Amino acid sequence: MSDRSNLAVSIDGAPLPDEEARDLWTRFSRYMDEHRGDTAGFARESGYVSVTPTFERGRALLVVRTTEAPPEKPAPRASGGRPARRRGGGKPERGRRGR
Repeated sequence: MSDRSNLAVSIDGAPLPDEEARDLWTRFSRYMDEHRGDTAGFARESGYVSVTPTFERGRALLVVRTTEAPPEKPAPRASGGRPARRRGGGKPERGRRGR
């Protein structure tokens, strides 16, 4: 038998000790039995911003957020931050007459 629990909880990225994780999972399961699919309600009732059940590394994981997630940074541009230059010095082509 493994010495780690099959139930885990992460609060703002920090793992909860096994006993506390089992207690939170128990409260979460009871709530979900009575309020099927209402993870937002459980989060609100518990003072969290969000609670998301998932599965990671062979364990059931509750991902808990107590604050809003930081906004995602936009992906960097491939050209080092400057827009790509257009052919012909950046001027739009007017037509293809005489070419």
